[in-house]
Amino acid sequence: MRMSRILLLLVALLAGGLAAFLATRGGGEPGLIPSDPQVIEEARTQVLVATTSIGVGQRLSTKNMAWRDWPANAVQDGYVEISALPEALTDMQGTVARFEIFAGDPIRTQRLIKTEQGYLSAVLDKGMRGVSIEVNAAAASGGFIVPNDHVDVILTRRSEASGTSTVETILANVRVLAIGTRLGETGTTGAPAEPENPRAEIFADRAIATIELDPIQAETIVNASQLGSLSLSLRSIVDFARSPDDGMALKRNAPIKVIRYGQEANVMAGTTASAPTIDPASYAPPVTAPVTDVPAPLLD
Repeated sequence: MRMSRILLLLVALLAGGLAAFLATRGGGEPGLIPSDPQVIEEARTQVLVATTSIGVGQRLSTKNMAWRDWPANAVQDGYVEISALPEALTDMQGTVARFEIFAGDPIRTQRLIKTEQGYLSAVLDKGMRGVSIEVNAAAASGGFIVPNDHVDVILTRRSEASGTSTVETILANVRVLAIGTRLGETGTTGAPAEPENPRAEIFADRAIATIELDPIQAETIVNASQLGSLSLSLRSIVDFARSPDDGMALKRNAPIKVIRYGQEANVMAGTTASAPTIDPASYAPPVTAPVTDVPAPLLD
């Protein structure tokens, strides 16, 4: 009896093991063998890129640009593609860069201009003028002002009579085009780029600052340069966007000297007041040169 129970238990274990084996191995469909993932090649094109850093005002040549492979879905407006302009490498030689183009960056047509004139005229916006003034490091934010910064122009003039000085901002938020011969951050215009020195160096002595002005502003600063010394005040980059009030910074109600009939009078800017009139009958003109009977010498 005891032996029969042992045999029955062994048979039950064998039957259970066989059932488990058949459930896992037998009768089912063979498992699917995973296939290798399909590689989808990304569409590519060729665009014109800068092989070296190109400074503002520098001309393009085969030495500083070349064709490079570029993802087709990453091409943006203004990129020069070989499919659209196959002769661009030759046709674009001599064009002038109006903005910095760093090595490896695609060349955009919006940053270029074709011109046979000087590089500075190519950088100027339409209707603007480039006016140069002499500054020194102390009068130009310690010499750290670089091209494309925006500045205020401050006039300091000294009264010889009273011995006092007056200071006023005559222009606000104007763009610096050049400091000396430097137009950009990559080096001196016309010279090889300086990839190891990507930032403009400060100047420690006097230099000529060229700023971008409209015609009225140009007249203002030329006149102011005869009245006293000019300084540049660097503005924050968040202030670079122009507003209608930028540019001319002469305050309203500021006195303006008017000379009429040989006499000086002060009027207030921004008002409807006009200079006082003088009765011509009471005006004594300057004494003319005396009349003599000696004839003037004849000119050969």
